Amino acid sequence: MKPWRSSRIAALLALFLALCWLTSARAETSVRTELICIKTEDGISLTGLLYQPQQGEIRAGVVMIHGYGGNFYTDVMSFLPQSLAACGMAALAINMRDHDLGPKRNRFEENRLDIAAAVNDMARRGIRPLFLYGHSMGTNRVLYYLAATGDSRVAGVILTGPPGNLFEWNVRVFGREAASRVLLEAQDLVAAGRGDQWMVVDLGPLGKAFYTANHVVSLRGPQSLSDPFRNIAQVTRPILIVHGLADRLADPAVADELRRNAPAAEQVTVILIPGAEHTFRDHKKPLEEAVCTWLLRRLSP
Repeated sequence: MKPWRSSRIAALLALFLALCWLTSARAETSVRTELICIKTEDGISLTGLLYQPQQGEIRAGVVMIHGYGGNFYTDVMSFLPQSLAACGMAALAINMRDHDLGPKRNRFEENRLDIAAAVNDMARRGIRPLFLYGHSMGTNRVLYYLAATGDSRVAGVILTGPPGNLFEWNVRVFGREAASRVLLEAQDLVAAGRGDQWMVVDLGPLGKAFYTANHVVSLRGPQSLSDPFRNIAQVTRPILIVHGLADRLADPAVADELRRNAPAAEQVTVILIPGAEHTFRDHKKPLEEAVCTWLLRRLSP
């Protein structure tokens, strides 16, 4: 290769890399973040990260709730909040009290207090309207919160990768006999006044975990407040559901079942993304576009 041609290619490559760096830097500087700590009504401290546009008016706020074993900085929470901030939203991603993969002793209904603390923090900052976002088991959490509180500050709900009824999820993974056996053991312990006793619970693709009997019953029992199909029936706000068609952890058919259980089918928008798995790892852009487009339409006059 002639020296002048080699130099030209090197210069073009350097220019290309510089443009890539500038584009990345511009995207990063368009969003500012703030590490926050909020306290729930029952005194639990929760950590989170607030993403806001660096410049311009904040058009809305989104409270972002992770799923089982998750946290505010991995999987979907590692990229979607920043995209929302780049679209002019304030996005608050928080750790729930039972974040990550440690032992679980809390009852499902306590999720309401965590979400309330995050909504209150956004409202205190004067950010409105507010939307709730839940991923995976976070979808059960945000639907329960809105069904239980009817919080008028919440203008809509976004759900991604919903697993549906948590007992039925275990039936799908392990079969009805095995799922019923675990629940019955937990119910017997609770009935005997031993609800705080630890159980080793097999979660299939999620590994094994320590749950108290109270925790198991609160998630999977017939009177569980975690059932999303009962809860969505009490939600009258607009709802967006996004599910990946390659999701092997949560059945994509749950999206349509949720829509059928909503008060009005027209209030629910379902978007199915071909090839996307549970965390949307290789399909970030379609998820970002779906969520940002839906939110901006809700905010249009």
